[in-house]
Amino acid sequence: MENGNNKIPSDPEQKKTNSGGWERILGGGDKASGADPVQGRAEQDPAAEAEDDALSFEKKEAERKSNSIGCVSTISYVIFVLGISIILSVFVILSVNDMFSFVKADKTAEITITDGESLRDVSKVLSKAGIIKYPSLFSTFAKLTDMDDDIAPGTYTLNASMDYRTILSNIRYKSAGKATVTITIPEGMEQDKIFALLEENGVCELWRLQAYARYYDFDYSFIKGLPYTPNRLEGYLFPDTYTFYVDDSPSRVLKKFLSNFNKKWSVEMKARLENINMSMNDIVIIASMIEKEAKFDEERPTIASVIYNRLQSSNFPRLEIDATVLYAIGGHKDTITDEDKKVDSPYNTYVCEGLPAGPICNPGLAAITAALNPEDTGYYYYVARKNGYHFFSKTYAEHQRMITEANNETFEDTVSTTSPSIEG
Repeated sequence: MENGNNKIPSDPEQKKTNSGGWERILGGGDKASGADPVQGRAEQDPAAEAEDDALSFEKKEAERKSNSIGCVSTISYVIFVLGISIILSVFVILSVNDMFSFVKADKTAEITITDGESLRDVSKVLSKAGIIKYPSLFSTFAKLTDMDDDIAPGTYTLNASMDYRTILSNIRYKSAGKATVTITIPEGMEQDKIFALLEENGVCELWRLQAYARYYDFDYSFIKGLPYTPNRLEGYLFPDTYTFYVDDSPSRVLKKFLSNFNKKWSVEMKARLENINMSMNDIVIIASMIEKEAKFDEERPTIASVIYNRLQSSNFPRLEIDATVLYAIGGHKDTITDEDKKVDSPYNTYVCEGLPAGPICNPGLAAITAALNPEDTGYYYYVARKNGYHFFSKTYAEHQRMITEANNETFEDTVSTTSPSIEG
């Protein structure tokens, strides 16, 4: 049969010839020669076979070493973890024993605590005397149990077998036979007036309180970094009702104020402080101005808005708050003159740009809250009314009209008026 130009051979010899040709093409070898292809390759490459055997041996050896290293690493890790666990366990046992005095030597020692020594200093004295082993742990325990503010100067005989609570109880002020006095510090009172009030009530001498307020290293983060000025603690003597011992230690008295301030700052307030990207000292400064300017709590956030609006505007480089002038001149006046506004002081916001050098009083919680959460308004001015509230304005022209209205109204006109209508 024919298929185009290709012919399928029909002769048996031709088929045989073609069959041999296909075998040669497929690499089947020459049967006539009687050579076995597989045997030929084996005989022709003994070096390659030896190389394959060597590589196989190296691979198995590498796998064996890898497995050995893995086992060693696992064992080392287990030993490390066990070692750390043992060390931590031993430390915890020793710490708990030192804290609760389960098994401690019966050793007696006499220690002396001088006036003005910090909790850290007292801890070191106790450790040096052999009463405790871990000063840092003792300090932490005292703070967590609120027993760190009542340590009294004096000489004490203590025993190493006492637990931490017993030691602290022995070196604290004793209420029995010790006269006390209760004093209420109002919001907005200034530092030196507080000190004068404490001296009048027999708590501590004014000059000693002033010295400690300026130079004593209190263990509170919000005090760190403040300059050692005479009014360093202004703004941080939290207004509240306190009970003090008569002839109390100045460090203990001031720590009571600072401890209360620290406790009043809630987690929410600290979170808010981070969100508005301001320092605690800046907030206290603003709160102190709000405290002096606002008579009613509901107006505090609005006054706070005026302060923030001016701080954030290039058109108002100075706050021009009257209360800062009174703090700068060191006294109260019903009317502030133009000469008063020119007084050269870092606290006078008619002269200095931005915030004053520091707080101008000790603000209460409402003023601090307002400083952290100002109202959103467009106000840049306010003027006091006869009833204690304020008129707020967005423009200078409007502010002038409000001044005239405030001056013309009588107290009787405002008796039935509560807070003025405010539009943000």
